[in-house]
Amino acid sequence: MITVFLFVAGIVIGSFLNVVGLRWGSGRTLLGRSSCPSCGKVLEWYELIPLFSFLILRGRCLNCGGKISWQYPAVEILTGLVFATIFNFQFSIFQNLILISVFCIYIVIVIYDVYHKIIPDELVYTSIALSLLVPLFIVHYSLLDWLSGPILFAFFGLIWLLSKGYAMGFGDAKLGLSVGLLLGATQGFSAIILAFWIGAFGSLMYLFGDKVGFPKNAKKLTMKSEIPFAPFIVAGAWMSLVFNLNLFHVALF
Repeated sequence: MITVFLFVAGIVIGSFLNVVGLRWGSGRTLLGRSSCPSCGKVLEWYELIPLFSFLILRGRCLNCGGKISWQYPAVEILTGLVFATIFNFQFSIFQNLILISVFCIYIVIVIYDVYHKIIPDELVYTSIALSLLVPLFIVHYSLLDWLSGPILFAFFGLIWLLSKGYAMGFGDAKLGLSVGLLLGATQGFSAIILAFWIGAFGSLMYLFGDKVGFPKNAKKLTMKSEIPFAPFIVAGAWMSLVFNLNLFHVALF
């Protein structure tokens, strides 16, 4: 029952994270009513029920019939899965709140990075600050666990520096710092290994993302297009945490 509750709560929170990710840096406040992106009609409450409204309306605006992006239910479902899977019954409520809060920020970062190809400093710095609570107040980290964040930061930072920003953004380095602090050495490094594996496949899939309307109004993508890496880092962090991964021996082999 707790897992079901977490999944439902995640769907609801995911709807809000969609709004945050889409409105961040746009000048719009988070308090404004949502509207149809096609006709501009302000949506009624029954058109804003997370997931169910999209299914009932069959992905179309009730007023103009315009298509609603699959991003909305996708983010809601994924957030529900994150909530239901990262909650650890062996952790305290405080520990779980930290994990959930950081991953909520990660999800907003992913949405923003997909659309704008940049990671906002305010979001990533907040995730770093929250991630610091893990080694400081929650668990006893080894020296390598403490260093995993700076090591990942240096790794991504070196790629950014040597490629002059073409191969990797500096925001990815900051995100790597957060992931390393949050997960520690084994899971943190495994998350990044997995991120590159997912990225190799996901980049090819992203090339065809405009065909399914995510991101919205995307320009035609080619092999030379800039691909956001934050989604792969976050996906790797999530899977590494949930499955308690240790990919060192696989990577070395």
